[in-house]
Amino acid sequence: MAVPTTGNAITLGKIYQEIDGSGYSNAVDPGEEASLEDMSENSTPDLLNTASANRPDENAPHSMSEFHGYDHSAVNSIPTTNFANQNGTTDAAFTRDAHTSGIVFLSVTLEVRMRRADPYVYLEVRERSANYDFARWYNTSNTANTLSTTYVPLARWNLTGITAIKMNWSAVTGSGFGSCYLAGETNGPSATYNAQDDTFQTVSNNQSIAFAFSSNASAECYASNVRNCSFTVTATARKSGYNDTTMGTYKIAGRATATSNNCF
Repeated sequence: MAVPTTGNAITLGKIYQEIDGSGYSNAVDPGEEASLEDMSENSTPDLLNTASANRPDENAPHSMSEFHGYDHSAVNSIPTTNFANQNGTTDAAFTRDAHTSGIVFLSVTLEVRMRRADPYVYLEVRERSANYDFARWYNTSNTANTLSTTYVPLARWNLTGITAIKMNWSAVTGSGFGSCYLAGETNGPSATYNAQDDTFQTVSNNQSIAFAFSSNASAECYASNVRNCSFTVTATARKSGYNDTTMGTYKIAGRATATSNNCF
């Protein structure tokens, strides 16, 4: 148990119990000698856990109140780098295509993959076909960048030996005539495993999980139909000794426009 937060009474002996690993809630050992100065200044043997979000600033004058919320068992999050818009409301990636023919069946697809490649794990996206009218991904400044059939990273976890990864996506929303599709896939996205929503997959180096996302529209006999689809996704990496670390929320969207110019 961590040291109680601000507003709760705390004692020096109990703080020492937390630092020496016994835990704040345990009874104080009457044989221990606790020094506020040593504990506050991170002096051996009373080393502070720097992973704790709440800890003394190590500068005199010292006060027990600086230990409010200190957690000696806290662990660090995995260090990360974000490359894309992750506010969940504006697009991180978007693609659209339009096709005209007598009878039209059009599917516009993005592939999303999470891949371990030591010393990193990547969350990445690409378009399935190079023939789409428009495909872009948006960086942290919301600047549009060309999206192609080569994966580009939305996020990166900067740690070797990550053991499990997962993606968690919202329900796909759509408007217009047609359908939306999102499911784990391996062949199209070139992945090791089908991604399963909010489910960790154990991975070795150079293994990955992926899904495909499509906006589908069709038209015949001079009809013109548009289908808009979107969803959001977060991604999480896991390694023993670290907090499960999540990146996102990334909004992914697509549009398919089908126009018929004949009636059979």
